[in-house]
Amino acid sequence: MDAAFELFRDSAYREISVKDITAKSKVGAPSLYHHFGDKEGLYVAWAELALSRLGESIVAELGEITNTRDQLAAICRAILTNTNLNLLVVLRDAKMMSKLESQERILHAYLASVFEPLVGVLVRGVERGKLRQEPIARMANAFLLGAVSMGPAFSMESVTVDEASTWWAKRFVNGFGA
Repeated sequence: MDAAFELFRDSAYREISVKDITAKSKVGAPSLYHHFGDKEGLYVAWAELALSRLGESIVAELGEITNTRDQLAAICRAILTNTNLNLLVVLRDAKMMSKLESQERILHAYLASVFEPLVGVLVRGVERGKLRQEPIARMANAFLLGAVSMGPAFSMESVTVDEASTWWAKRFVNGFGA
């Protein structure tokens, strides 16, 4: 699994071969097939674990925060500090899985770990009058796209993760504010 984290974190699913995995992990192909079935099975196991860890980071960052903008900054911070996966790449690669069950497992992990906590924050923001009454899924997708896009931008600037997260949360609330 350590080799999977290193390989899949840095490359798309289709770019990694079983040979790459076995060379990096120093585990033979028969062991990989025994434990995961195939490369797709390993990818799904990796994606579920990586998304679960991101979800744990989101929950930890949220802590006892109640302010909508601060909650959004916390979610953004969790996304930006989690370097084990690129959400956009994982979601794109999930669509490329040959088995429907694999696609569903990755999507379920994403929904449970990332999307649902964010939706909860957005719904409470609407209920408190901090955010406009908009389709929640649209707001969540806009927020996530912006948060994920911040990664390359802030790493090239002399901006901290906290500054970037706070900036994005403020802009988002200004755009979708009530």
